[in-house]
Amino acid sequence: MNDLPTEYTLRATALIDSDHPAIRDFVRAHDPGGSDRERAVALYRAVRDEVRYDPYRIDLSEAGMRASTALVQGHGWCVPKAALLAAVCRAAGLHARLGYADVRNHLSTERLRQTMQTDIFIWHGYTDLQHRAVRTLWPAAA
Repeated sequence: MNDLPTEYTLRATALIDSDHPAIRDFVRAHDPGGSDRERAVALYRAVRDEVRYDPYRIDLSEAGMRASTALVQGHGWCVPKAALLAAVCRAAGLHARLGYADVRNHLSTERLRQTMQTDIFIWHGYTDLQHRAVRTLWPAAA
């Protein structure tokens, strides 16, 4: 995978629907201007704080994993929240892409571990924000 930003890390996609009106409105409300880093941090915090992480309502359909769906519903699990962060960043002109990894979540609740029957999150979604040749990872579900 190329670590440099490309035209593809700014485009809208089926899940990263950065051209959706609700995504654009969210960016207008939460993009403070300033440096790319300041803007990315502000957008990350807005997604983190305004869209509740909910690992108990998982919809694996395309619509269920779409960024705008998480925003409109006000909740999402890691994949749609990662898509949402990527979408708001792309809508703001910041390069972003999705990544997936299997991770051990030592901070998960007992209820979640019992529901999943493991503390390993398979196919955990995260957002990779890019600026020039520097890559920074921002966990969407935090």
